[in-house]
Amino acid sequence: MTLRSPEFVRLDLPARYAYLHLVSESLAAMLHFTEGVADLETLIYNVQLATHEACTNIINHAYRSVDQGRILVEMNVRFEERLLQVDLYDTGTSFDLDSVPAPDLDQVRVHGYGLFLIHRLMDTVTYTAAPDGNHWRLIKSFRARRCQTI
Repeated sequence: MTLRSPEFVRLDLPARYAYLHLVSESLAAMLHFTEGVADLETLIYNVQLATHEACTNIINHAYRSVDQGRILVEMNVRFEERLLQVDLYDTGTSFDLDSVPAPDLDQVRVHGYGLFLIHRLMDTVTYTAAPDGNHWRLIKSFRARRCQTI
């Protein structure tokens, strides 16, 4: 099945790990409508991983695992433009994206690779902090080229 008009999905989820599979499943379902992607499964995996990492950062850092937090997830596949845009909104604690150092890949660590992975896997990553909440925007082109595997 080929879709030409944009596909849009919005999820308003509790900021808990238990709901992240809904985001991953929605991304996979939307991207399965794309055609002409050299390695669709790698594209899906990379987008799921980057989005999962961003949501995990919101849960761990913006909300510090507070039960009342929510994440609004908007996923938009624009088939004519051959791109996916994921917008994540939260009302948790903000941070300065530029103040987070890149991990030293020569040292083994358990944590601290999330932002690095997000930036490596997506084409555009922006983060905006505002008094009424935070906004992540992740964009991935799915032109007919090979996806990078991490």
